[in-house]
Amino acid sequence: MATLPQNTITDILSRLPVKSLTRFKSVSINWAHLTSTHAFVAAHLRRSSPDPSLLIRRYHSQSGWDYGIWLITNPTQNYRSQFLDIPLLESLPRFPKIVGSVDGLVCLDVSPCYASDFVLWNPGTKQFKRLPFPLITSTISNPIWLVFLGFGFDSFNNDYKLVRIVSFSGNDASSFVRVEVYSWREGVWKEIEERFNMAVLCGGQDGVVVDGSLNWAAIGLQRFADRKVVISFDMGREVFKTIPLPPVSRYGNVKVMSYMGLLAIAVYPLVSSANGNYMNRFEFWVLSDCEDGMKHWNNMVVIENFSKSLVPMGTWRDRELMIKHMGDRDRENHPSLLLFNPVDEGTKRLPVDCVDFCLQGYSYVESLASVNGRS
Repeated sequence: MATLPQNTITDILSRLPVKSLTRFKSVSINWAHLTSTHAFVAAHLRRSSPDPSLLIRRYHSQSGWDYGIWLITNPTQNYRSQFLDIPLLESLPRFPKIVGSVDGLVCLDVSPCYASDFVLWNPGTKQFKRLPFPLITSTISNPIWLVFLGFGFDSFNNDYKLVRIVSFSGNDASSFVRVEVYSWREGVWKEIEERFNMAVLCGGQDGVVVDGSLNWAAIGLQRFADRKVVISFDMGREVFKTIPLPPVSRYGNVKVMSYMGLLAIAVYPLVSSANGNYMNRFEFWVLSDCEDGMKHWNNMVVIENFSKSLVPMGTWRDRELMIKHMGDRDRENHPSLLLFNPVDEGTKRLPVDCVDFCLQGYSYVESLASVNGRS
């Protein structure tokens, strides 16, 4: 290959899997340097991105055991699963939680509480880095109430960012938030002054990446009172905005998603309701540009008599919804994990058991992205 033009060598190498490229680093100093450049890492990522795998985190909901993180390649065709070795697992106080998966980098929350300890991990290269501890902590005078997280890529600054929104319970029964951001490029946390005061974030969901922003479901306050909204954080400008939702039922759950690069929500039945009010349908809405130059919510799917045991988790390949089945197995061997296409409403079942298990699912692309950032 030494006689081939450099561009040809680069093109050939950019088509190879990460495992092969990692081996080549020890064979040739020139190749080691080439495959570490930002241009090559970006070119390799572009080739990997159209064909993502499925990253599954699972543990038994009753015992807390039988846990692990699996990588599923070709989920709908030549299904293959690989159990991943989680970094630092033996020394961790609990099974780590996945905050997000972006460009081959996986952010793990490894803290026992308050989301205060994180690891950045590249399963392809097996690199990992324990991040510095956050700046915002719980104190006796200001105890932390809830913490909300999001991990994504800031294309404006070419930076991966971990956002930590900390909610405190005030002495007067009110709550207030503080926000800090970890920068992959700089390798440090910083607290930002930007706030949002017209909504309360809903627990249990991490931020969803959509076109350079992180997005959380929330309950509106003040002029958005009694409405469900999305709180959106622009990672480039580091500012928040509130996005009102369409007129969805107040008796349904809202799951924020990304769909074809657009902000989307799934509205689905509550598993239980204290006041006995239920909705029994599934709705899928997408916020898209319209002819008037404004963004409007479009209702793509409505499914009546939707089972309360089916829960949307997110999207795979940014166009198929991942839906898990919760509850007891039935005589018909109800599929545990489904891929649902909102366009033709077709479904595909995957041989992943999530009955009696807590489950997270993410798209994952193999990459050479470094966990150490760059200046």
